[in-house]
Amino acid sequence: MASKNNKQKQSIFSAFGRMFKRLFSFGGRKKELSVFEEEEIKSPAKVILSNFLHNKYTIIGAVLFIGIFSFSYIGGAFHKIDPLYHEPILQNIGPGKGYLKYPSELEGKNIVQISSGITFSVGLTDEGKVYAWGKDTDGVTELPNELGNDIVKIAAGDRHVVALTDTGEFIGWGKNDFHQAELTYDVKALMEDDEKLIDVSANDIYSAVLSDKGNLYVMGATTANGMDFVPEEIQGKIVSMDANSYNMLLVLKDGTIATMGATGNEFSNVPKELTDGSVKVVKAKMSSSNGIALDDTGKVHVWGSNENNLMNNIPDVDEKIIDIAAGRSSLYMVGESGKVYAWGSNSLNEINIPKDAKNIKQIFASYFQMYAVDENNHIYAWGNNGYTLGTDVQGRDYLTRLMHGGRVTLVVGIIAVVIETFLGLLIGMIAGFKGGKIDNLLMRFAEIISSIPFMPLVITLSASLGNSMSTDQKMYLIMIILGVIAWPGMARLVRAQILIEREKDFVLAARALGIKEKSIVIRHILPNVMNICIVNMTLSYADKMLMEAALSFLGFGVQDPMPSWGNMLNGAQKATVIENYWWQWVTPAICVVIAALGINLIGDALREALDPKENEK
Repeated sequence: MASKNNKQKQSIFSAFGRMFKRLFSFGGRKKELSVFEEEEIKSPAKVILSNFLHNKYTIIGAVLFIGIFSFSYIGGAFHKIDPLYHEPILQNIGPGKGYLKYPSELEGKNIVQISSGITFSVGLTDEGKVYAWGKDTDGVTELPNELGNDIVKIAAGDRHVVALTDTGEFIGWGKNDFHQAELTYDVKALMEDDEKLIDVSANDIYSAVLSDKGNLYVMGATTANGMDFVPEEIQGKIVSMDANSYNMLLVLKDGTIATMGATGNEFSNVPKELTDGSVKVVKAKMSSSNGIALDDTGKVHVWGSNENNLMNNIPDVDEKIIDIAAGRSSLYMVGESGKVYAWGSNSLNEINIPKDAKNIKQIFASYFQMYAVDENNHIYAWGNNGYTLGTDVQGRDYLTRLMHGGRVTLVVGIIAVVIETFLGLLIGMIAGFKGGKIDNLLMRFAEIISSIPFMPLVITLSASLGNSMSTDQKMYLIMIILGVIAWPGMARLVRAQILIEREKDFVLAARALGIKEKSIVIRHILPNVMNICIVNMTLSYADKMLMEAALSFLGFGVQDPMPSWGNMLNGAQKATVIENYWWQWVTPAICVVIAALGINLIGDALREALDPKENEK
């Protein structure tokens, strides 16, 4: 009897073992399953997932959307944005990098000068040879044939360069729309016959030359900033000069400082000790609104505007300073130890000094490119190295704005779809399940909402609210309006599906069991209509992104300076932008197309995967 019971137990265990072996293929070769057996062990969710993943459109759409999503969110995390930042002098710069990549021939040579424009630099060695590098604008990196090995001074403006030979001959090239790159007849007429030019300076739209007699002459656009008149009391006493867009900083023979140009600004208020002879200045430089001077004791004096914290963040230095320099929005000092001190704006990496920069003996800074030379004549470069996708009309990095603009467009679409889906599901379920007067009332209300024209509504609100709303508030308004106006379509879709589902036997059985209507709708009917909701949400998301882009393009959506793909496309309305600045409309257009196409492909794949008729194929 015991033997019989043992055999029965073994038989039972053997049966369970065979069952698990068939299910999980333990310990042997996997058995081929028939079509019916395979369908038997697959849940509906697995069938849907399998159909979705095996659809070629899924892969294409997912790659496109994940790519554009990663570009906007992951890329944007590494490229921080200040919406209020702008640098007009860098406007409409074409795509290109490598502004700081100087010629290898300069390594180890004695550098006399390095001067930079907005996208390029020129260097001068003690051999009298000039080198140029960076992004070419107006032919600045194409050195003229008359340049030989006899150059003693160079200076770069924003888009032009001027140079002097050892005989005092003036050479200029690049942009010359205001005659800033040539020694004009007016200047020649003012010069004495025996005068020799010994120094040059250049800035945005003018240049200046200094003679061996201490006389200063300015050419270019000089009237607007008061550069057309050199005060007689300083003429003949000047030994060096530096310039920005509105002023010139001059060091006189007695070691004092004088200024000329625009008056009444913070820069023109020079410290008294620099003008009364209390200290002797040996070198002076200026940024766009500040001056920095080095006296004969190695002490530095700074004055001017506190923009970019240039007055509040002056480094504490306990050593003698041997050199100074100034960029457009940053200032620099070099100590006896060879250490570089920098402060000011860092929007374009102006104060990100290379960590290996040591034993520096001289520093050169102008605009946004900075260079330092050590005791071994090795060059260190930092600052603006270019723009992958160029800049816009305000001089802002287009790649960074494209990334963060994508964030705005994608978020606006998501929030609008969430609002639309919530309202559509709620009203559609109530109307479909209750029926009767409630259904009739809700559907008539839906028709009223559907009759409201979206574009005129948004344009009217935008015009009436005007400047009373911030950029963020307008963005939230667009999200809400997009969601509130669009829910009737979702509601009708849900209502129609629930009208079908509520007549089925499982709903009748649930009612017979006394289950509350709320539970019947949410737990039993809702899961059966979620498939069409998911598909509709996906396709509606693409529609909302395109709608936001269209509104911002027309100027009624997200407003500048907050970027979105739509308002970045706004410039495409101008013929000059389409013809000359292709990156300002091609790149956001491509992003909009990729995002919308990716979402639509995923939506189509979902629709096919959730369709029972498609699953039967």
